[in-house]
Amino acid sequence: MKVITRRKILTISTVLIVIFLLATTLYSYYFNNSVSVPTNINEKQTIPWAINKMNVRELWNEGLTGKGIKVAIMDSGVDASHPDLIDNMNSGINIIDPTTPPTDYTGHGTFIAGIIGASNNHFGLVGVAPDVELYPVKVLDELGEGDILHIEKGIDWCIENGIQIINMSFAINNNKPQLHEAINRALSKGIIIISSASNSYGETAGYPASYNQVFSVNAVDRNLDISELASLGKIDFSAPGVDILSTHLHGGYGVISGNSYAAPQITGFIALLLQDPAKFGVTDLTHDQIKNVLSNYSTDLGIKGYDSLFGAGFVNFN
Repeated sequence: MKVITRRKILTISTVLIVIFLLATTLYSYYFNNSVSVPTNINEKQTIPWAINKMNVRELWNEGLTGKGIKVAIMDSGVDASHPDLIDNMNSGINIIDPTTPPTDYTGHGTFIAGIIGASNNHFGLVGVAPDVELYPVKVLDELGEGDILHIEKGIDWCIENGIQIINMSFAINNNKPQLHEAINRALSKGIIIISSASNSYGETAGYPASYNQVFSVNAVDRNLDISELASLGKIDFSAPGVDILSTHLHGGYGVISGNSYAAPQITGFIALLLQDPAKFGVTDLTHDQIKNVLSNYSTDLGIKGYDSLFGAGFVNFN
């Protein structure tokens, strides 16, 4: 099966944006993935390895499924008609062209959506928070291109529409004041922001991941070894991001690797936490309290204690 991968490095509005685009089919591979999409996935539900490794089902058994939590996927849009997503989809916005729906043409946003909130049904796969409310906020076009103005407007839309968590699986190389200001506006309203570290092969994590109160995430594989794509720098946590199964365009599925797919694992985990914060000892939904909970549920990896590769460690409910 043919796979086309393209690394887009482009300058838009004087901002260098690095985005990894995918052109994949139902059975697809990316960066030498070692597994494929199950051939019976349309008839029988598959539990992704990430769900088991993070012990998420223990939280489901306690009634925590993300129900009632509003999560924005700030990305390339979402295939809202996907059978595994349709029950959790809500009206979002196409920031690039508000007169049209936030349709996904790259598959990236749809993949993120499935990791966070694919429904718990009898087919396909299940997301970390299978009853969460998903809101697509399209800030990247059909080529995966976007600019800071679109991201800023998307953040303001989230503030106006009561979004509780924003997933940003993208990175830019340099700090941009207008991006930082927009993120600070969201943070001041209590919105939680999770960002993937850049797929930089040991270089810096980029932005928005490097901002202090944004949760930044690196990818690990099922053996808890760091991904070859991982960044160094301001990393808060590590999560599954290698050989990740999720939803793709046209009702399909794919297996892909990258830091982009580690961030939504943490997004889903936080959605479970927000459903009943008191169960985790959270009395005030501040960044610091949530970070403390995630740290308490993290397995230390790499150098003892916090480090700039694994962060506080691998988040899992043990």
